[in-house]
Amino acid sequence: MSRETFEALKAVLVAQSDGMQVTEDGPNGYAVYTGRPIELAGRHLPNAFFASVKEAKNDTALYFFPIYSHPKRFADLPAPLRKKLTGKSCFHIKTADPELLDAVAAMLARGREIYSDPAKT
Repeated sequence: MSRETFEALKAVLVAQSDGMQVTEDGPNGYAVYTGRPIELAGRHLPNAFFASVKEAKNDTALYFFPIYSHPKRFADLPAPLRKKLTGKSCFHIKTADPELLDAVAAMLARGREIYSDPAKT
């Protein structure tokens, strides 16, 4: 079950990260950075972590940095997705149904928009 969840979440992340820098693409993990300079909290960074998926024994972890750097912009996450959030930026997902995948895609798209527009960072 975890493999299917990992592959489904990876496909959503790949679709939402066109033009970003892939820093890991292996059998158990996929990670993406912005691939361009970005300013976060007044700091100029040459590149910033965006998101990753990691397959674990019992679930798949989705790490999503924009929710950490801009939590107020994600206050309206759908309840099924919000329930999966543990800590500040990690979602633990056991099964990925279409509704959850749509919510993840919308969240990633919002994060991409935030990180693409310097006025929003």
